[in-house]
Amino acid sequence: MDRVEHDGEAGRVRAVFWRLAALLLLLLYPILRADRPYNDDLKRALLGRASWDSNGRPLTTLLMRALQAYDHTMVDIAPLSQVGAVLLLAWIGARLAVRHARATPWLAALLVFPLGAQPFFLENLSFRFDALSMALAVVLAAWPLLMPDGRKPWQRGVLCLFASLCLYQPATNVFLVFALLEVWQKQADGTAPAAWLRSLGRRALQWLLAMGIYELVVGMHISGWVKRQAAPIRGLHELPLLGRNFVRFYSYVGDAFNGHWWSVFAPVLLMLALAPVAIGLRHARGRTPLTAALLGLCALGMPLATLVAALGPMLVLREPEIRSRVLIGVGALLVAGLLAAHAWLSRWRSGARVSAALAGVLATSMLVIASAYGNAMAAQQRMERHVAARLADDLAALSAGHPITALQVSGSVGFAPLADHAAVEFPLLRSLVPVYLTEADLFATSGFLMGYLPAWVDARRPASIGLPPGQSAAMVACAGAPWRQAAGYRLCLDGGTARVDFLPAALPSPQQRR
Repeated sequence: MDRVEHDGEAGRVRAVFWRLAALLLLLLYPILRADRPYNDDLKRALLGRASWDSNGRPLTTLLMRALQAYDHTMVDIAPLSQVGAVLLLAWIGARLAVRHARATPWLAALLVFPLGAQPFFLENLSFRFDALSMALAVVLAAWPLLMPDGRKPWQRGVLCLFASLCLYQPATNVFLVFALLEVWQKQADGTAPAAWLRSLGRRALQWLLAMGIYELVVGMHISGWVKRQAAPIRGLHELPLLGRNFVRFYSYVGDAFNGHWWSVFAPVLLMLALAPVAIGLRHARGRTPLTAALLGLCALGMPLATLVAALGPMLVLREPEIRSRVLIGVGALLVAGLLAAHAWLSRWRSGARVSAALAGVLATSMLVIASAYGNAMAAQQRMERHVAARLADDLAALSAGHPITALQVSGSVGFAPLADHAAVEFPLLRSLVPVYLTEADLFATSGFLMGYLPAWVDARRPASIGLPPGQSAAMVACAGAPWRQAAGYRLCLDGGTARVDFLPAALPSPQQRR
């Protein structure tokens, strides 16, 4: 009998896996089609340096070493790592769906689709070198909650969480959100409060122990800017920073979409938030007045608790890095809401259809955003490659008659017209689509230009194209007529220094475009 049930569950997992993998590959396609190295990818592809160990991610280094079997340097193997990331997410998503939802394979796939498809995870999938380790971190963060019975499952769960931290720290927020989902499932199944409270306590101890081990073994070796960004609050006088960080993170989420988008999707998200409340209030019925009151308060506080869990330890940092790539918990938040809503709606005859509508609306929006993002990335890639290629030719011609000893840049090419237009409708794209030809980010600019101007640009030293100390960007502008005025830049010569002033495309204002 057990063998039959196991085979049946394995078959359901496979059915959901292939459907979910197809959906995630459809979402990944625009990113692959854009064919644009993402930020750190520029230097990793050129120089082969890992630099993950100093960021507290030693298992990422080990994973990429094992995958490439490299001696001293890495090479770009995209899209293998990104496709592998999608398959990992499809596998863990299928496990989650089969564990928490009684649904058809397609509906089950839609319910867990946001785990890897939510708009903020698009940045994670864009990294050619990091995507695989980030996805594996999500898998290991969720696995302790899905782990089959066996020897020492609690201890193995701690090990999984520790490994997840060593791959990408923000991914462990997935565990915190799904630990609450486990509570909702137990409440829906009628589990006694004492039982699910003990289970929640064990999950909390797993996470705390993994965090403690990580801090002792790995945390002390974190250095550089990562150490500064990861500095925790100190003392009771800094406790208000928790609220400030919460507001800052979710303000970033709110500003990522325009008002019309929120007017359409806010009701859907509200239904997802109310599902665990409804489950908790039903669980509280029929108990003693005191117990019912306490359980009712817990139910009403669940939406806030889940929002906090999605951010996890990032809330206790003095200056957290607020970027899309750290918001992995948002995907778990949406999945938990969809699964809870499905569990609640399944009590009615048309509940599955309503669940499908909710999940389908969110899935469609995520595919639309991914397509717009991929097209914006491709447009930005075409424009900056064109500018860099023409600049390389002009510098070669200029250096033939005037020896060039240094290159300095200022200004910014800004957004490509198509990318700028897309960002009006999807403001998130302004933070997702990087601009490489800009003085505001010499780290990325030096990496991008080294592929075109290796004689003058050293990606290992971003200051190789920066301004000398004491000079301002205004000093880069040509005193007289520039040697070359082209679309996207102005080039002049000052002694042995070639000065490049990047120029933005002439774009109408958002009001004019409307």
